[in-house]
Amino acid sequence: MFMNKPSISLLLLILFVSCKYDTHEFVLENGTHRFILSRDNTAFQLETKDGEVLLPRHPDGGILLGDEGSNNLTYSQLVSVTAIAHDRLKGTTVNKNGKELEFEITLGEHCLQIVCQPADKGKLTMELQTGGIGGPVYGLGDHGGYEGRTDLFGYTNDHLINDRTDRYNWNHYRFISSFVIFPAQGIGQVVFDRGSKRVAFGQHGNRMGVNGSEVLRAYYFFGQPEEIYAAYKTAKNEAGYPDKKPKYEFFEIGYEAFGSLGWNTYQSSVEKDIQMYLDKGYPLKWAVVGSGFWKGERRTPREGSTTAFGIWDEEKALSRSDGLPNPRYPDVTGFKNFFKEKGIKLLLGSRINFKALEEDGGNYYPDNDGPFIPQALERGYFVKDANGEPGKFKVNFPQGSNYILNTDLPEAVDWFIEQFDRWGADGIKEDMMLQDGVLLNNDGKLNPVNEKLMDLGKMVMVRNTAYGVPGDIMRLEDTKYGFDQDRTLINALNYAFSGVGNIYPDIVAGKYLENPLSEDEKRYFVRNAMTAAVMPVMSLGYGPWHMKSPEYEMAVKKAVDFHHQLVPYIYSEVQRGYDTGFPYAMTPLPLAFPKDEDTYYLADSLKKQYSWMMGESLMAAPLFGNDYASAQERDVYFPEGKWMDWQSKEVIEGPRTIKNYPLPDNKIPLWVGGKDVIVLREEEGLRAYYFPLNFSGRPYTFYFPDGHSTAEIHTPAVAGDRYFVQLPDGKKTELKINKDMGGFGFSITSGQRYVLSAE
Repeated sequence: MFMNKPSISLLLLILFVSCKYDTHEFVLENGTHRFILSRDNTAFQLETKDGEVLLPRHPDGGILLGDEGSNNLTYSQLVSVTAIAHDRLKGTTVNKNGKELEFEITLGEHCLQIVCQPADKGKLTMELQTGGIGGPVYGLGDHGGYEGRTDLFGYTNDHLINDRTDRYNWNHYRFISSFVIFPAQGIGQVVFDRGSKRVAFGQHGNRMGVNGSEVLRAYYFFGQPEEIYAAYKTAKNEAGYPDKKPKYEFFEIGYEAFGSLGWNTYQSSVEKDIQMYLDKGYPLKWAVVGSGFWKGERRTPREGSTTAFGIWDEEKALSRSDGLPNPRYPDVTGFKNFFKEKGIKLLLGSRINFKALEEDGGNYYPDNDGPFIPQALERGYFVKDANGEPGKFKVNFPQGSNYILNTDLPEAVDWFIEQFDRWGADGIKEDMMLQDGVLLNNDGKLNPVNEKLMDLGKMVMVRNTAYGVPGDIMRLEDTKYGFDQDRTLINALNYAFSGVGNIYPDIVAGKYLENPLSEDEKRYFVRNAMTAAVMPVMSLGYGPWHMKSPEYEMAVKKAVDFHHQLVPYIYSEVQRGYDTGFPYAMTPLPLAFPKDEDTYYLADSLKKQYSWMMGESLMAAPLFGNDYASAQERDVYFPEGKWMDWQSKEVIEGPRTIKNYPLPDNKIPLWVGGKDVIVLREEEGLRAYYFPLNFSGRPYTFYFPDGHSTAEIHTPAVAGDRYFVQLPDGKKTELKINKDMGGFGFSITSGQRYVLSAE
């Protein structure tokens, strides 16, 4: 029953606290912001102390609830308050159906946290609702990658989870995040839950919630983008979704056998491929063999899998008809030594799904799969169904029913990692493809395994995760010739908006190319390489020599060499992002320039003006999308400041759009600006370059490859005819311009401070 008047006990409590209260409202304040909650329908509003509304109240109500599995949610009314203070409020609400909800609201410096739980400790569908905030809005992990645009204003999804949609399958939605940011309004928001979530962003309302859950844990963030992402990082840690510190090695040039050999790898083919790359001067430092290394005839139900721990295909079988060498990996020790001798880290494919026993519809075969599955069954390490039996799940590989490791059990996680070590690899490419992930109802199913592997120093490429990046890098869904090429950068940019900077755009030229290549395939290859060159992570697969075109191969090699030179700078920005939560290594322009409305709607499949900041001193704007084969020009928007073309050295002053900017195949699509300082790898070591463009006077901090030590470079606030650097020993040295670079260079070492001046 709804209350018309506050209770006597509530009024007495109000007398002894500093929370403001009248008959209809409660007000929380923290010195800079004010939160107002209506008693009648729990509508709420967030505003600054000066009255500027950040989150407008929704006229129909703020806290909505309904039965588990129901979409018929009704607003609730405040019925009691159990504790209040100037920045915190606890109480109970009830809807017209008598469903009670306990809540706690906390107003912090840059965040508003709202936690709701059913009073009977059961499960409810719960939702928070405000008035419309306005657009644009960006983020949502993989769910933000398939809308043809980065702006998600108007988007609604009442089933946000690792599951298929009307247009795409389950593999497309494996990085699950409900985080979004409204940069124009200085607002971000997220709801944390393992299972199905609810989001909607539109003119008439903004909402987020959970379906059939025991708790709704939501945050609204406010401030500048850097403040919002810092608060979000703290919230992720508190919710159990931490990021892990990336390792430098994963930002070197990599190789994936899948891009060259598909599913059918074998030892001599991998070694031959890598040797060819090295002979041609490609500086590979890590390599992935994702499939085919396990025992058994390929494409048969009885072949092994990534969980046949340590059982390589190294012994000749009596007969096979798969057309591959028998055995595929005859000298495992020699294979591993091949990588060690060349200074290349070896990563293998990894999944936490296991073949089910035959009686459960699986294809477990002891000779190829080993004793691990019966061992895990005996110990109860697999996810159980409602009857307490091991659950049966569908996956892309291996064939038949599969069991899933229960990563809620620390002992199961430890056991899995102990067994994976039998492969003797330096790290993993995690790539579980769970077709009915909705049944598992756990978007964070891989997080505990990947986190533990990172803690043990393994290299970890993440694909399945919730909210955070529990690995070194985050991979986009497979790319391929013939796919939607605009998706790649829209997907990547919304990863960045979701708080991810260490983004891997998949293998250059994607998968499944075959000789002879068409002209269209070659042009895709080259454009894809130039795009990857200005992204945080770059890897190769299908050899560029297969294009049979010296011109095209030279363009790919140019892209690789450039990325290789830029790796120290990229990693510095990745490390800065890890420390702060802000996606410095790939910052979409609306985050870097949140008040510049001209940045808001550039990135879509029509305009194709995909651009971002690489750290604080470089802007990238590659020509990529479904017109990769025909386009040679693109409209490029330059934000406020001066920007120098990396190749031509032309200086452009923004804000302005240059129509039809020439971007030929072999052009590095990059401009220097911002803080005007970068660090490159050169033969003699690390060298900083200063470009006298913007004279902000702001210091630039460089993180060294160890991920800990730094150097600080102070830039001048005024222009001059001559430029000097004061070295750590106090000596002031005049800098000479490097005409090839268009900037002034000097060597740097860790732990030092360099002061630049102009005269």
